Amino acid sequence: MASMQSLQTAEERLPALPEVKASAPALRNNAAYATHLGLDVLSAFGASFMVSPFITIVDRSIIQNASGVMQMGDSIRAGIKELVMRPHVFLRRPEFLMIFGVYSATYTTANAVNTTCEHRKVDSAWPRFLSTSAVNMTSCIAKDRAFTRMFGSSAPMALPLSTYALFTIRDAGTVGASFNLPGPVSEWLQAQGMSKARADFTAQMACPAAVQFLSTPLHLIGLDLYNNPKSTARDRWTFMCSKYTSSVAARIGRIGPAFGIGGVGNTAFRKGLRARFAKDA
Repeated sequence: MASMQSLQTAEERLPALPEVKASAPALRNNAAYATHLGLDVLSAFGASFMVSPFITIVDRSIIQNASGVMQMGDSIRAGIKELVMRPHVFLRRPEFLMIFGVYSATYTTANAVNTTCEHRKVDSAWPRFLSTSAVNMTSCIAKDRAFTRMFGSSAPMALPLSTYALFTIRDAGTVGASFNLPGPVSEWLQAQGMSKARADFTAQMACPAAVQFLSTPLHLIGLDLYNNPKSTARDRWTFMCSKYTSSVAARIGRIGPAFGIGGVGNTAFRKGLRARFAKDA
């Protein structure tokens, strides 16, 4: 820029500004930051692959059960049988690849935000919540739209805006309970005398599961708005009550791996890879 160059007049020429070079510590910090981001991606992929098969089976069974296409138990058994007997087929299915993509993106975002805030020395709570909410909700709603059209009882059609709205509220609560609540809950448990390791694990498993009691009705009504657009409010209430218990149990079963076991696995992979990198560096 002209303002950063030496200025020449008729009487004098100001000396050029000295060249500014990046310091060695800054270069090392940048290299460490880039390496940590790479480890974040590897950790996210590993955690996602660990939990995606089970989540795929449960998500498919919930939608097939809600639409009346197949009973939940039958769908789960069929999914497990294929995973065990024909894993090469199962792992190539579009539904598995979509689930793997959703949680790889979610864990990667959470890890990258944590790493960025750590290097910038700022609190990560709100940046992590907002970024993971945006990524998880966008990808989950796209996945649920595809699943509803693939495994629903009616001919594929556009999802109503009310279904999108209910899915958005559902996912915002799940993300908040998965990435922001465990920290404060763990601190409270430690204040009650629980060890840090046990408190962290308990909070990470319990918070995402507990919110399913509130979010499951949103999920069921959203599905029913698509499958039975002409149902009355009374019909929807009856449908939700009839499917609530089994759906809550299934969603807790899937959310445990997704944000409980998956969250613990993601954290363990991340810490382990960082420790190995620090040792080898």
